[in-house]
Amino acid sequence: MTFSTVQSTTKKKFKLYCLWLLLLVFFLGAKAQAGEMVLIPGGKFEMGSDKGEPDERPVHTVYVDAFYLDRYPVTNADYARFLNACGNRKEGGKKWLDTDSLFSWWLCKIKFKNGRFIPKSGYENHPVVKVSWHGARAYASWAGKRLPTEAEWEKAARGGLKGRNYVYGNNLSPEQANVKGLQATYPIGLYPPNGFGLYDMAASVWQWCSDWYDPAYYARSPRQNPKGAETGSLKVLRGGSWFHEGSWRVSSRGADTPASDNFCFATGFRCAKDVDKDVKLPQRTRRSQSF
Repeated sequence: MTFSTVQSTTKKKFKLYCLWLLLLVFFLGAKAQAGEMVLIPGGKFEMGSDKGEPDERPVHTVYVDAFYLDRYPVTNADYARFLNACGNRKEGGKKWLDTDSLFSWWLCKIKFKNGRFIPKSGYENHPVVKVSWHGARAYASWAGKRLPTEAEWEKAARGGLKGRNYVYGNNLSPEQANVKGLQATYPIGLYPPNGFGLYDMAASVWQWCSDWYDPAYYARSPRQNPKGAETGSLKVLRGGSWFHEGSWRVSSRGADTPASDNFCFATGFRCAKDVDKDVKLPQRTRRSQSF
């Protein structure tokens, strides 16, 4: 075989590889839609950890009704559509999407151009960041959804696993999540899902919950559908972020002001939704119905 023949064959193979790669990227991009939701079955689970921080204790049994949760975090493209429909309003002393703070021009991946909000090129399918709790709640309401409670979030993140440290088990590898810290975010759906089919539940971005944060709340938490402290100054964050290594455990609790004054550069969210009362769900066993 001559060199020219080898060269020609190599070029053809390279073109085919590039075409395959483009099709794969297109398929993944089309598949990963943040609006898609997963039904999380009702039931009880053990919330918290005796191996973690004091605010994760005590481990306690919690029952949560069935609910829907977004399969993926809300993306820059999703949030830009919301802003174009509703504007970037100020609530709690800060805009829903922080475009004014120092370094926002770099950290925020949505820009305002020609009278419209658009994602920066290449970041359309990345999780949105620099969103306040108010901005997350406003988006959820606009989408006909709501923010998940902290208990709902942890139940969903565990994916049916019991007593494990991480979303996937007792370890977390670079093949499972963005734990290398090479860049702020990756496109949604790049890593494997958990047991419930949810993506990016660890080491992606912090995710807002509806609850007020109270470090001692677990000691007095209701056993059924807890909704957090009645009031406070901080809102619960879950999931950890690519930047905060100590936050990747499934029971790890974070918190920030509703204006997201501390972790806005690594904070996003996903939405939840109640199950329609008319929807018939699989029956739980007698044993699972009781405490």
